[in-house]
Amino acid sequence: MPQSRIRLFGPDRQMVGIPEIEWAVWVLGPDDVLKQPDLVTALEVAAEHNACFVELLDGKYSPTCYAVVLHHGYAWNRAVEHQLGNDCGHPDCGPCSIDRASLKVAS
Repeated sequence: MPQSRIRLFGPDRQMVGIPEIEWAVWVLGPDDVLKQPDLVTALEVAAEHNACFVELLDGKYSPTCYAVVLHHGYAWNRAVEHQLGNDCGHPDCGPCSIDRASLKVAS
């Protein structure tokens, strides 16, 4: 029986990581979750893995491998985080930076 597709983005997205880990990279293929200290590092690690995977492709029967940034267990995408009303975590995001500043003032 074929495995169903994983829904990474959208309102019915599936959790593929560990919710207690703020930032991670999920490497599909070996199915590893690699904890990262922040968003920038997670983006860099995912990009490095994906660049390596592209180099390994040698035909239509090559295994499918890719790396996805995770935020609290869910695939991270700035636009999706905004649609869901979440802080996207990007340090230079204007709307989220304003919200973060107002939270600091309130506390």
